[in-house]
Amino acid sequence: SEDIPDLERPFVERVVWPLLEGLSERVVNLLPAALLARLRRQLTVAGSSLSVTGFVLIWIASAAAFPGASLALMLAAGGSSGAVYFLAFLTFFTLGMYVPYFWLARRVGQRQRRILKDLPNALDLITTCVEAGLGLDAAFAKVTDKMKGPLSDELAHALDQMAMGRMRRDALRDVGVRAGVAEVVVFVNAIVHAEQTGASIGQLLRVQADQARVKRRQRVEAHAQRMPIWMTFPLVLFILPSLFIVILGPAGISAYEALGG
Repeated sequence: SEDIPDLERPFVERVVWPLLEGLSERVVNLLPAALLARLRRQLTVAGSSLSVTGFVLIWIASAAAFPGASLALMLAAGGSSGAVYFLAFLTFFTLGMYVPYFWLARRVGQRQRRILKDLPNALDLITTCVEAGLGLDAAFAKVTDKMKGPLSDELAHALDQMAMGRMRRDALRDVGVRAGVAEVVVFVNAIVHAEQTGASIGQLLRVQADQARVKRRQRVEAHAQRMPIWMTFPLVLFILPSLFIVILGPAGISAYEALGG
């Protein structure tokens, strides 16, 4: 009958995965609503296809795997006290809880930096297309055709939504939400405001493109100003010791030979 499970399916798919999904759903129901909303937003901004339940499942697996592996290795080595076992369990449990969140935050940061990097070029292309006589949707289509990256993917997703009948302002506002970048939100809000007030889209795009290039130059200059600070650490750790060895090494050898003689 239909109630009998398919025994030809793998054991993990039939038994293990449903148990893990049920456990993760129970944990999700116990988590605060604010934390779930934050995780849902971060997964959206990261461009991940994972649901909150799937991420919580990975979270549980990581929190169990790290301390489990550490305790197994310590038991195999032997010779440790109970306090050491407890401290190792607590340390690796904390590490296992932190690793999935660190991966998610890192992915969010990488995607947002990629969007910021692509935004000035995308705005220049949109401005050129609109000034050449194309409509705004056709200009977005040119960006998705000529450029590859998260910003192009978000614009393609917005075009798909508009093709299915969704209003342009709602689809563009979703682009700002999914990107999670202030510059994209400002650009989207400016487009929506221009359409509502009847302002010139071409002039607006020109101003937005100029501002995006100025902000990109400012970010590059700020990054360049931090380079001397970052160069201090390899200079102190690697270059100066080698320099001291090269300069003082022969003198030290000569002094050693003289004292020995």
